[in-house]
Amino acid sequence: MLDALWFRLLDWADRLRREERGDSLVNWVVLAVGLAAAAAAVVALLRPAITDAGQKIVNFISGG
Repeated sequence: MLDALWFRLLDWADRLRREERGDSLVNWVVLAVGLAAAAAAVVALLRPAITDAGQKIVNFISGG
């Protein structure tokens, strides 16, 4: 039983050693930067509409 656990641990360690961890980190960074750029573009495109709607809400609340 100890042999089976030991060899399973060795297999896991070998897989961990062979795996390229940096690639997944780069993928996550690229994804995060892409999503941030897309969000900034959406806000930039919708800014006039957001500002106008916000002003309408303020005017409605203030009764003016």
